[in-house]
Formats: sequence, structure tokens, C-alpha cells
Amino acid sequence: MSNNEISKAKLERDVRSLEDRVIDWFRDANHVRAFILLRIFLQLFFIAFWPLSLVTSLMVWAFVLDKKVSMPLRVPKDVGGRDLSDYYTYRTEWKFWIFKGTSEKRKYQLAAGILYWGSLRTSIPHLQGMEIWSTNSDCRTHAFVGGTTGSGKSESLYGLVYNALCWGSGAVYADGKADISLPFTIWSLCRRLGREDDYLHLNLLTAGRDPYLDLLEEEKYRRMGKEFFNTQKGARSNSLNPFFSGTADFQVQLMSSLLPKANGDGAQWQEKAVNLVDAIIRCLRYKHLRGDLTSGIEMIQKYLGLEELLELYKEGKKGLLPYAAFSPIENYLKSGLSFDFNLIDEPQKWTPEVRTQHGYLTSQFQRTLSMMIQSYGFVYKVKHPDIDLSDVLLNNRILVISIPSLEKSAQEAEALGKLVLSCIRLMMAENLGTNYEGTKAQILLSRATASPVPSLIITDELSYYYASGLAVMYAQARSLGFMMVAAVQDIQGLKRGSAGEETASLLANTKFKNCLALEDADDTFALIQKVAGEGYFSTLTGYDYQSGAVSGSWTAQAGSKIETRSRVQINDVKKLKQGESFLIFQDSLVEMSAFYIPDDDKHTKLKPRINQFIEIDLPTSISEFNTEPVVVPVSENDVFINKIINGIPHDNSYAAANDFLADAELEIDEELRNQYSDDEDKESIKPELTLTGQKKRLLRAALNGLENAA
Repeated sequence: MSNNEISKAKLERDVRSLEDRVIDWFRDANHVRAFILLRIFLQLFFIAFWPLSLVTSLMVWAFVLDKKVSMPLRVPKDVGGRDLSDYYTYRTEWKFWIFKGTSEKRKYQLAAGILYWGSLRTSIPHLQGMEIWSTNSDCRTHAFVGGTTGSGKSESLYGLVYNALCWGSGAVYADGKADISLPFTIWSLCRRLGREDDYLHLNLLTAGRDPYLDLLEEEKYRRMGKEFFNTQKGARSNSLNPFFSGTADFQVQLMSSLLPKANGDGAQWQEKAVNLVDAIIRCLRYKHLRGDLTSGIEMIQKYLGLEELLELYKEGKKGLLPYAAFSPIENYLKSGLSFDFNLIDEPQKWTPEVRTQHGYLTSQFQRTLSMMIQSYGFVYKVKHPDIDLSDVLLNNRILVISIPSLEKSAQEAEALGKLVLSCIRLMMAENLGTNYEGTKAQILLSRATASPVPSLIITDELSYYYASGLAVMYAQARSLGFMMVAAVQDIQGLKRGSAGEETASLLANTKFKNCLALEDADDTFALIQKVAGEGYFSTLTGYDYQSGAVSGSWTAQAGSKIETRSRVQINDVKKLKQGESFLIFQDSLVEMSAFYIPDDDKHTKLKPRINQFIEIDLPTSISEFNTEPVVVPVSENDVFINKIINGIPHDNSYAAANDFLADAELEIDEELRNQYSDDEDKESIKPELTLTGQKKRLLRAALNGLENAA
């Protein structure tokens, strides 16, 4: 700052009245304590001060007791009472004799703050550090978080995730420029609150590793009779097969989301490519439900070939598929390729135009599908996926999605992110409901999304994978019980994406604007400045020069003026430290220090484990399984076993067995948790904690329960 530049604090004038200043002085508890000590001192040395001291003490005490709780935003739920900032107005009629009229009244809501944002930053001592909370209804109005590199954006988002974990709710955290610290931190927080069983990680980071090295390593392990991703080596990611479940329309929408935006002739070719994929997916979906195959990215890529596509058509013509399943393929061959069905068994006579046109349509998807199979086969090339997004959204799972924007091209990184976001969007759509006949409890209160706390969906570094349709999620998510958080470094990144025209709509559907340190003085700051609004400020009118005997000096003028200016200036956001921000909600502008979790608390010393699941095929028909009675010879001397076979005449036998089983399960779970250790010598698992050992313990517990009931 130069000598001629004047600090803003020196220009502002405090124009409060003396009464207001005295009242504000007594709002500080330390000032009240000092006043009481002064009163005691005066009473000891000035006896005549007793009557006046008594009166003033009662006045101050009444004022302190009558002081209403005023928070920067909302009052926490555990504080209780009424929240003076959360109310609705209604009109009521009054009548007195021949007079009548209407009056407006306020209904204050009970304190319901559940989301802790951080603490208040202010120069007023008694307000410094006040907690900033928001209610469930507030949270579901969504949030926009803007901050440059090093502003503390990730740390503030960790605080939001920790809130969701404390609620027992779920969270989805997608990061467009993730590194391995993100999943480690989230797992540590889950472990801290006993939620690690709900943790899932979609890890798309390869760190430049050659996938063919994995193939070579996998072959080596296979020859040794071992599994490649064993306990010692560790799995890299939970698997995802977005085409395993969901309707055919759902899967077609997913494939459409992988296509880049096109105009003119390109848009027409894309429409034809979508028709091709639509035909394939509908047929594969039927065969998947029938148990003939497992639908997935690899299977879709296989049947994009013309010869394989015609094989599906032949199956339909032979009567092996219903007409509704293969008719889209027939329509595509007729109208899309003008295929000559008389030459269906003579591929050498097919015209080059047919192959060229079909190849051009399939090329719209081949690049992205090949990347998912070759580079991310460990994620997508699975029969039964670990991650079911419907389960994640409705059963309070914690899903971390690491998107590799640095090691992939912008288009490929965008495709990876768009696929997951499109899955989430379509899964949310499944919970909109269709039936409205019934009671309120049946239609509204029984919905899976009718929860007193929201589920959290964070899209960090959104500009790297901003997809079309995301703005609709922000518009619809409130009624479904989700809190959406869009975190970016600058708004220009959103506008550069394929869905840039939806940026304004997305921002308009976020009531919370959390502005951390910014360097972008254009679009991002302009948004914050407009949303913060303007205020009236009392400022100094100027300085007067007064000459002295030796030299003159400048003194402030006694008057002041009222001016209107923006409540946030560019210098205000540029000077913010890590974690400091301006939180804007409705007409409130709150200077905040974000909820920060120290590294010692959010980084565990334990070894993270990716939850791995056993793949089990669903039976397509019970008639396929042969059931035979199993006869186990039992000695006549074994009285207890004979009682079990003959039936124990006690109504509480099953309840007793369940109680013993529950106790055994808790013991096993606690022992498994204690297996986590940083010691290298404790890698082996006790025999009683193996799968066979657990089965024996549970069987023993059930028998003990039945014996106790007998």
C-alpha cells in the first residue's frame, strides 16, 4: 500500500447512537462480567452506592436474560427453542365490536440447524467464532463453491462430507482432478465414524500405468493358481457396470451421454448412431434378463460389429427372440443401411457402402468404449458390479469417484465423468414416482428419499466433466432429498464445456454461494458481487489541512456521507487465507472460516481396505436347480439334535436363536475390526475369523440359542 492510499477502515464511520453502542457493549459477556466486578468494588468502598447499584444490576441482569439467541444463519437443532431467522408469515382476521380487519403474523420455526459450515470471522469480539448452521430445507437448495488453487476448497468439502457421515446419511464425492489423497481421506473419515463398510471407490486413476503390464501380471498369477488382485497386492477400485441394471431406455440415455456435442450433419449422424445403439441395447437387455448373457460395455462393443448384429437378427427370425426384442435391429438394417436381406448369409457380396456407413456410425462410440475396456477393464469389465448407484443413493453409501483429468484428454475425461453423472441423474429419476393413488403415508412418507437429512452429492472441479442434464439434477434434487454441491475454480471452465449453455441455469438453482479466495476478476467474481448485492455505508467526507508553526497536518472532517456500494470488493476475496470465505445465503453475507478437520484427525494410521464382494449369479428359474433331501444320520443318544429334528415346542425358540446369532455376529464384527493394524506381523487372519470359522461360530451360536429355548 502506498502512502497516498487510504485504508477502507479509516474511511468508514460508526454512526450508531449512544444507546445502540451501550446495548452492543453489554452484549459481550466479558463486558457484563467487568461491570459486575466494578459494581462490587463500588459497593465495598462507597456504601451510598448500594441503592443505585441494586437498580442498575437488576436492569443489566434483565437485559442479559432477555437477550435473544441470534446466529449468523440458523440455530443448531440441539440448542432447541425458536429460530428467529426461520419463519413464515400468515394473515389472520381480527374483530372488535364493529371494527374488523386483517393483520400479518410470523410463525417462528423450531431450531433445526444440522449442517455445520464453520465459524464466523468478524472484528467484533463477542461475535467472533459463532457457529454457522443451516437446516435440512436450506441444504436442499444446493450450494456453489468457488475458489482458486490453494484456497482451501477441498478441505471445506471434507467438512461437508463429515457432516453427512455424522447424520448417518450418504455422500457421493466426484473430483475432476483427483489424486490418491482424496479416497484415503474419505476412508479415514468413514473409519473414524464406523462407516467404512459403506465406503465405495470408483478409481479411474491409472498414474500412467500400462494396462498390458496388468495383463501380463494377471497371466502370471493365473498360472500360479492365484488371483491377481489378492489381499497382499490390493484391489485398485470397486467395479461398475452401468449397463447391468436399469431399463433399456435408461441404458440408451447413458450411451447417448457419451457422445460429444455436434451440429449440422454431425448431429444427424449422431442421431443415427443412437438408433443403432438403441437397437442393440434393447435386444441385449432381453437376453440379459433371460440369462443368456451379461449386458455390459464389452458386450455392447461386441455387437456393434455388423456380423454380430446380424446374428441377433437371425436369432429373432428363427423364433428365439420375441419380435419386440429384435424389431429395432430390423428397422435399423432396413431404414438405416438399406441392407439386402437376401445376401445375409453371403457377407462377401455386401456392398461397400453398407460397411462404410455402419463403420462410421459405430466409430461414434468405439473410442470411448475401447478406452473403458482397455484402460479401465478392472472397473468396467465385470460380470457383477460392486457399485449399484441405486443402492448408493438410497441406502446411504459413501462413493468416491476419482476422474483423471491430468492423464486423459479433455474429451475422454469428460466422457468418464459424464457416464457416472448420467447414471446418478437417471437413478434419481427412478424415484420420482408414478402412482399417486393412496394415502399420504403410502405415497409421500414411504418414499426412499423421504429422510430428515439430505444425501450429499459433491461435484468438485466440475468444469472438467460438466455434462448436459446436470442443471436438471439441481432443479429436481430438492424434492428427492439430495443436496448438490458444485465446486469450481472459475465459471469460465463451465462455459467452455459441452453443456456451457446450462451454466446459468445451474447457478440459478444454488442458493448458497460460498466464495473462497479468487483470482478470476471476471465471471466468477462478477457472480459473487451481484449475488452479495449492495449496501449503504457511512463514510468520511474528506480531510482538512491545518497548518502549524513548523508543518501542517491533515485531520478528518467531522461530517459523513451515505454511499451505496457493493458489499464485496475484489480485494476482499483476493486477500482471503486458506479456508476463509464469504458465504451468501438469501440476503445474508457471512464472513466465514470453513469447518476444518486437522490432518491427525482425518488421516488414519490404519491400512485402508477396498470393500470387495463375492459375485453370485441370480437364478433365472427355480426349475433349473435339482433339490434333494439331505439325510444326516443322528445317534439316538444325541438328545439335543433329536429335539431340533423333531421340533422344539417353544414359541420363543427362533427368537432365542436370533439373539444368540446377533451376539455372535457382533463379536465377529468387533474381532474383524481389531484385525486392522499397522504392524507387518499381523497380516494373517485367525482361523476362527475365516469364512469357515465364522460359519462354525454362527452355527454353534444358533444351537446354543435353541438349547437355551428348550
